[in-house]
Amino acid sequence: MPASADSGRSHTVDRLFDALRGAQDASEGNRLTSLIWQLWNHPEDPETGDLMSEGRTALENLDFGTALNRFGEVIERAPELAEGWNKRATVYYVMGDFEASIRDIQQVLRLEPRHFGALAGLGMNYDALGDKQQALNAWRRALDANPHLEDAPARIRQLEEDLQQQSI
Repeated sequence: MPASADSGRSHTVDRLFDALRGAQDASEGNRLTSLIWQLWNHPEDPETGDLMSEGRTALENLDFGTALNRFGEVIERAPELAEGWNKRATVYYVMGDFEASIRDIQQVLRLEPRHFGALAGLGMNYDALGDKQQALNAWRRALDANPHLEDAPARIRQLEEDLQQQSI
């Protein structure tokens, strides 16, 4: 992708995040969240976009081998595309390979520190591993990145309660 297209897209994402932080209601927050996901999920390169689409379809069909291969190809073609890493992390999570999922999420966050989906996924991975404190930290970061994440407040409350019970 040409640098000018990438910087234009990046500028658009920055503007959407600014608007998201200032959104006055859930409807506006959801609309902006959707627009961010749309940009993340649809790379400008058509061949990479096709691989992303094939990977998502494979994941929906629980064809994990094909999904891993397609997202691996996306990562090879466009290692700077955070969503390729995020989708592969999702496949690893669904497969129960939480450590591999966390490794890919760490790469997502190096590329896009505000990736609220990856941050939520990080929380889910740490929760699955029994690390409630790390899970809580990740969910808090996700909510900070996107104050309109519907599941985040309930997850945070539950993790806080779990941690409080552990300390008793």
